[in-house]
This record gives sequence, structure tokens and C-alpha cells, in this order.
Amino acid sequence: MSFDPDPAVPGIEQFSGPGYRGCRLSGEIDFTSAGAVQSALLGMILPGGGAMIVDLSQVTFLDSSGVGVLVQAHRVASERDTRLLLVASEPVRKLLRLTGLDTVLETYDERSAAEAALSGFE
Repeated sequence: MSFDPDPAVPGIEQFSGPGYRGCRLSGEIDFTSAGAVQSALLGMILPGGGAMIVDLSQVTFLDSSGVGVLVQAHRVASERDTRLLLVASEPVRKLLRLTGLDTVLETYDERSAAEAALSGFE
């Protein structure tokens, strides 16, 4: 017998690299899972600056609750002098374009591009 993980809980995996912290999310981010995602992201944005990459490339669905979490993470990161970079799949990038958030949130197609953007960032 196999056990399927709860679809309401997105996959959340933390990682780090030279000069940044990161979080890779997978699955659906909607009103049922936004709280867990919000807790994970806000818990990683530490006072005192730095950088954080949020990898959304494996996110299959993002609703307005998920968008709200990203906006709040961006606001908190700005308040804490932290640069927030998103890696997003095409469907997520499309949603960000439709909402106009692509002009506010720093978004990349691949994690390597986000990492390259951080080179020289203190």
C-alpha cells in the first residue's frame, strides 16, 4: 500500500549557496497551502540583509493566495534589506505578468540565472 502525500501541503525544501539562502517549492500553492508557504518564506528572511532565492519552477498551480504570499515575502524582504529573487515556471511567470508583478518581483527562468544575478551582491 502506498501513501500519497497530502496535496494541500506543497513540497518545501531549503537550500543555500554562496551568500544566499533558498527555498524550493513544489506542487500547488493555493488558499489551503498558503499558510505553510508563508511561514517557510518569512522564517527564512532574516534581519540584516542578504539574499534569498525562491524556486517556484516546480509549482504546478498558484492562486491569488499564493501571489499574496509572494508579495508579502517581497515586502518583508525589503524591510529587512534582503534581496528576494524568484525562479518561476512559465505558468507562474504568466500569472505574474498578468498581475503586473513581473515589474515588481525580480524573476528568473532558471536558478542558475538567479545565482548569476547575485554575483557581486553584498
